[in-house]
Amino acid sequence: MFAILDTETTGGKPIDDRITEIAIFIHNGKRVVESYSTLINPNRKIDPFVSGMTGITNEMVADAPPFEEVAQKIWELTEGKIFVAHNARFDYGMLRNEFRRLGKIFNRKQLCTIKLARKIIPGMQSYSLGRLCEDIGIKLNNRHRAYGDAEATVLLFERLMLNDRKEIIRTELHEGLDDNILPPNVTRAQVEQLPEEAGVYYFLDEHQKILYIGKSNNIYKRVLSHFSNDIKTEKGAKLKDKIYDISFQLTGSELVAMLVESDEIKRKMPPFNVSQRIKKYRQGVFLRTDEHGFHYFKAENLKADEEPIIKATTPRIANKMVDELNFRYNLRAYTTLIPKLKSMGTLDEFAKSHNEKIESLIQGFYFEHPNFFIVNEAVNPNERTLIWVENNIYKGYGDVNVLDGFDDLESLKEKIVFKKDNPDIRAILRSWLKKNKKTMVLKY
Repeated sequence: MFAILDTETTGGKPIDDRITEIAIFIHNGKRVVESYSTLINPNRKIDPFVSGMTGITNEMVADAPPFEEVAQKIWELTEGKIFVAHNARFDYGMLRNEFRRLGKIFNRKQLCTIKLARKIIPGMQSYSLGRLCEDIGIKLNNRHRAYGDAEATVLLFERLMLNDRKEIIRTELHEGLDDNILPPNVTRAQVEQLPEEAGVYYFLDEHQKILYIGKSNNIYKRVLSHFSNDIKTEKGAKLKDKIYDISFQLTGSELVAMLVESDEIKRKMPPFNVSQRIKKYRQGVFLRTDEHGFHYFKAENLKADEEPIIKATTPRIANKMVDELNFRYNLRAYTTLIPKLKSMGTLDEFAKSHNEKIESLIQGFYFEHPNFFIVNEAVNPNERTLIWVENNIYKGYGDVNVLDGFDDLESLKEKIVFKKDNPDIRAILRSWLKKNKKTMVLKY
C-alpha cells in the first residue's frame, strides 16, 4: 500500500517552517482506496511569497486545526504504507519535524517520484511536477495546493508503475536491505525500525549488554553498511554473531552524535570499541623557555596547576609528540646557530621570530576563540542544541527553545548538561569548526 501525499508550508525550511495544508491518497497499487485533506493552522505567519504562490493566506488557516489535532489521523493513514511524494525528501522532512514536536519518531519507507521519473522516463526537459505532468499529458488541477498536487502525483505514480519495465520501483524499495547480510539473530523488522536521522546506535547482545556504539548522520544506512561492508574481518564476524538487538538515540545533528558517541564509549566501555575507550592521561607536552630566551616543547608529567598544550597517556608517546613537532616544523635548528647569532648581536631578534612561530603553532591546538557556544540543530525543531566551550575547555551541551533567544549568557549556561573534557572531544570540535565554516557560533 502507498500513501501518496503533498504538503503546503509556511516556507521552504523543514527545520523552521510548518505545514499549512496536507492531502493524502491511499493507493493499493491499482487504484486510490481512500483520501484525506485538510488545512492546518501553523501557529505562525506564512511567508508572503509562499502565500502568493499557493493562495493559502493567514486568514484561511486561522480557524483550521493545528497539527497536533490531525496528527493521529495522518499517522494512521501512513502507518505501514510506502511514503510517496514529488520531492519526497521535503515533504517527509516537514512531517518528520511536525511529529518530532509532539515527541514522536515518524519513520516510513519512501519513494520520490522525481527520482523515479528520472530513471523510468529519462530525457525530460524538466522534472518539476507542473512541467513533467504537462509534458506527459497529465492534467494538473489547482497547482500548488496540496490536494491538486497530490492528485497529480497519484496519476504520475500510476504512469511510472505502468512504464517500469526494469522494476526500478521494486529496486528502490529494497535498496540496501538484503536479508542475507543481516546478523543471524537480527530480523528485517529490527533494522527497518531504525530512523534515517542523525544519532547514536547501539549493537546489543542477547542480554541487552552493549557490544558496540557508533554514530551517523543516517542511522539506518550506517547500520546497513556495517552488515554489508564493515563486518568482513574476523573481529567483525564475531561481532555480527553476537548481535541480537539494535537501539538508538537521536541527537538532531551529526556533531552532537559525535560528542555523544565519544562520551558513551568512554563511560560504557563496549568490548568492540577500542580507539575511543577511556585513556588515562599522565603526561603532557608543555611550553618551556631556555636560557637564551627560545621557546621549546618538553614532555613532562601532568600538573595540577598547569594545563599542557597536548595530553598523552605515556612518556613514550609524549616524547614522540615532541619529536614530531620538532621534525615537522624544524624547531631545534636554532641551537647550532646560537654562537653565530651572539657574535652578530642578533640573538634576541632571532629568538623573537622563533617564538612567534612557536606561538602561532600553539594556536592550532586551541580554538580560534576561547569562549563560545556552537549552535546546532536539536531533536525537537523548536529547539537548538548549544555546545559550550569556555577557556578552551569543553563544558558540555544542552537544548534551548529558539523562542527564548540566545542573548542571556547565564541562562544559556544553565541549560548545559556538563560533560568531561578530553583531547578526543576537543579534536572533534576543532575538526568540525574547520570543515563547517558556516556553523553558527556565539562568542563572548
